[in-house]
Amino acid sequence: MSIHLHVRSSYTLLNSTISINKLVRKSKELGFTHVALCDKNIMHGAMEFKNECIKYDITPIYGLEFDVNINDSLYPFILLAKNNHGFLDLIKLSTYLSSENNYIELDQLSSYKNNCFLIIYGEGGYFESALISENINEINEKLIFLKSKLNDFDVAISYNETSFWKIKNTLLKNICNGLNIRTVALNKIYYLNSDDDYALKILHGIDQQKTIRDKTLTLLKGRYLRSKQEMKLIYEEEDLNRTIEIANECNVDLNIKKTSLPKFKTPNDVPSKIFLIELCKLGLSKRFNKKQVPLEYQNRLKYELDVITSMNFEDYFLIVWDFILFARRHMIYVGPGRGSAAGSLVSYCLGITHVDPIKYNLLFERFLNPERISMPDIDIDFPDNKRDEVINYVYETYGENHIAHIITFGTLKAKQVIRDVGRVLDIPLREVDAISKSIPNIPNISLKKAYNQNPRLKQLINSNPNYIELFKIALKLEGIPRHTSTHAAGIVMSSLELNEVIPTIKLGPGMASTQYTMEYLEDLGLIKMDFLGLRNLTIIDEISQMIKKDNPYFDIMKIPLDDIKTFELLKDVDTVGVFQLESEGMKSLLRKMKPEKFEEIVATIALFRPGPMENIPLYLERKNNKNKIEYPHPLLEPILKETYGIMIYQEQIMQTTQIMAGFSLSKADILRKAMSKKNPDELSKLKDDFIKGCLNNGHSEQLANDLFNLIFKFAGYGFNKAHSVAYGLLAYQLAYLKANYTIEFLVALLNSVISDANKTSQYVDQCRKKDIKILYPDVNISGFEFEIENNNIRFPLLGIKNVGSNAVAQIIASRKQGKFTDYYDFVARMIGQKVNRKTIESLINAGALDNFSTNRKSMLLSLDEAILYSDLVRVEINGEVSINLELVSKPLMIISKEDELERSERERSVLGFYLGNHPIMMIKDRYNIKLDSLINLKRKKGYINGFALIKRVKQIRTRKGDPMAFATVFDETSELELVIMPNTFYKYSKLLNKGNYIFFDGKIDREDSCIVNYIRVLERN
Repeated sequence: MSIHLHVRSSYTLLNSTISINKLVRKSKELGFTHVALCDKNIMHGAMEFKNECIKYDITPIYGLEFDVNINDSLYPFILLAKNNHGFLDLIKLSTYLSSENNYIELDQLSSYKNNCFLIIYGEGGYFESALISENINEINEKLIFLKSKLNDFDVAISYNETSFWKIKNTLLKNICNGLNIRTVALNKIYYLNSDDDYALKILHGIDQQKTIRDKTLTLLKGRYLRSKQEMKLIYEEEDLNRTIEIANECNVDLNIKKTSLPKFKTPNDVPSKIFLIELCKLGLSKRFNKKQVPLEYQNRLKYELDVITSMNFEDYFLIVWDFILFARRHMIYVGPGRGSAAGSLVSYCLGITHVDPIKYNLLFERFLNPERISMPDIDIDFPDNKRDEVINYVYETYGENHIAHIITFGTLKAKQVIRDVGRVLDIPLREVDAISKSIPNIPNISLKKAYNQNPRLKQLINSNPNYIELFKIALKLEGIPRHTSTHAAGIVMSSLELNEVIPTIKLGPGMASTQYTMEYLEDLGLIKMDFLGLRNLTIIDEISQMIKKDNPYFDIMKIPLDDIKTFELLKDVDTVGVFQLESEGMKSLLRKMKPEKFEEIVATIALFRPGPMENIPLYLERKNNKNKIEYPHPLLEPILKETYGIMIYQEQIMQTTQIMAGFSLSKADILRKAMSKKNPDELSKLKDDFIKGCLNNGHSEQLANDLFNLIFKFAGYGFNKAHSVAYGLLAYQLAYLKANYTIEFLVALLNSVISDANKTSQYVDQCRKKDIKILYPDVNISGFEFEIENNNIRFPLLGIKNVGSNAVAQIIASRKQGKFTDYYDFVARMIGQKVNRKTIESLINAGALDNFSTNRKSMLLSLDEAILYSDLVRVEINGEVSINLELVSKPLMIISKEDELERSERERSVLGFYLGNHPIMMIKDRYNIKLDSLINLKRKKGYINGFALIKRVKQIRTRKGDPMAFATVFDETSELELVIMPNTFYKYSKLLNKGNYIFFDGKIDREDSCIVNYIRVLERN
């Protein structure tokens, strides 16, 4: 008998091929009663390991491998937790190793001796060099030294399958016996099966960025999960028995401390419950402008507060209220709401949300269910440029040991693992790319599925022995964690110090991250809060600040929800830049929907999702009185009237269950969740309850079954109405701002994408359509951002390629001392001051120096003279450099004729688009091309002839493996997608290059697409 006391999982990143599920399952298959997880420095897998061991009825042993500094050299040691105290010791040690130092000093080890077993390596560790040279005195001295420091430990006997180490280990064991030091069999396990050794070698190559040709990339043989029989053949019985002794003494049940949310510090230590109630009453009074509060609101508030306080969640709401209060006091805009929290009147009263749940018939039980206690989940949206300020406030308020980011893992997914393994195997990149690109672009598709679904991939893999090897190894490594990251929005908070509950890790400066992923945190009492950074809130905030310069009382939360200009904008589908409403699919729906009231915006957002989309035709027919509105039962008319008899929202499902079967809303939510998760056991019981409830309310069994089936159908994809209302409000606010404050809207929109040339180009087109002129950048006027200037928009210096923030800051600082008077003055004052030659060339090409000369080419040709001039006029006195322009006469500008097309192309190269005259217009004039513009061609049906400029080309293969392409072309009016089918592609593939001006003819397939028959490139002279 034996137990494996050292298994390294794939959570020791790129150093083991073993997933925890496979480890525990294989251990069970081999008949082991215990197995130890010992990752290097980290404990990412501990909770997953616990759950898997429960599932397979195996006793988990929790360990940690780490390095110890002895005389300035690092050696690996192992600790195995004997009990819960030992497990907490490992948590603290792992936190230290992952956050402060990647090793510990020998003296630190003694604190772990009471609650952990300590194992010291022979092979691969402290004794290795002395063992190899068979230096008995050195081994003896080292053991005596460790015994004096540590007293109790085991020495590992490992790698006994090799005759070399069997001899060395016999020597080590004999010396240990003479000193009464125990030895233990330790099979170091880094992969599951004996034939996985090569896959581990490749994994090490990925980690170390080496190829298989690198001689330092070694093959670790024998490091697999051996059976008991195999262990018996290579290790002595005494050492195997010691593994059992250790295993039997390791009893960690993980009924360790659970934490909770930090206690909110109230004024004068008023009980949290009382403080919350008073805040809510005050907030509700403010919502009604201190007028009489309707009884319905009073009763709803009392009900919600009773539920919240009975669940002991008052501190949760107070903590959220507090950091939102901080945000508002610091002029940080807070979104109107998100998710089911918008269904809570308490949230509305506290200012956490700005959605009236009673007005919109939203349900508190969808947010917090008193019949099934689970943590509340309030997600808050902040401007993406100010989110960190709020997180820092929470961090400083509750302390660094009580708050953490949530770790996530990037894994070796199908395409990634093919690329990584291909690189290590030294297969040419173009060949690896061909394989990778043959894997369908389906989220989370596995290699096995891709291979079975795609005949071309299968054919490609089997065409070359190297590809077969690549694929086999990739299959073994697929899904292994590759790197760590943090949850995009979530943080956790704890009343206890985090290292009393979970291990943490520093992934960068600032706040630590949990070592466990999100799904294991709630069971430990840790509550997740989401702080989301939303670009659209940054836009709203910026627009509001611009409006307040003229109207200091403007409040986006107080705009009318029936604004005529806003609904005209929506009917015209002028929604570029409007949150939730700017995709082509959504625009198509808006054209049909023609929303006339806010509730229809809410419905539009809910309908535009997979599943509900199938109801769009019926919804539109009923809305437009082309189809009779029917209800499953007359009692459901009040619930379904606003959506024309169609179930769209989860809340409607819950209300239907309540009215027809007499369920409480809490039980109705339990049924909704069971339906969405398709839990058969729970569903069966709930269906019986539903049928009985309907019968008790006088409905027929047939109707009860029909209703249940109807609800079941919608439950899978019904949308959370609270979320739809909150995001509908955000969409409406942006539409309102675009309709009523157009130039402010477009400035903020442009500033939100200042580093994205494609988006900037799209939004500049919006300005042109609104007859808003974009002024060229100007070194005497422009700054970091787009700005309004006399009802035009000034382009910023920061939007120019090769012009960084340091250069912009220096230009602004210099012009404060006096504006630049001419080209030579600018170069003399700026060159070398964070502004280099490339920066000046980009400024010239962007038009930022046009006020000094209308001929950009002349300025470019004169730049050498200008730089020489700047050297001559610089004067250094007592270490201070100054400019004296009177020392030397300014040189004459080199005059050269400038080609308009060349000028436009240079402009596009630094701006990413054409700010001035579009080259297509110049080309049409120069070559007398009279073909219709793309915007008009797109409105036609049937065959068209066109002329355009190729923007980008994407080549793909059909299911049969034939090459074809999609080419995006554009002119001064619009873009069009050209579809080049295989037969046409064979003829014209060499003409499909970005930047080519082409004539084409083909057939309009849909509004933005044309199937091409013929292509010809314009021959320019």
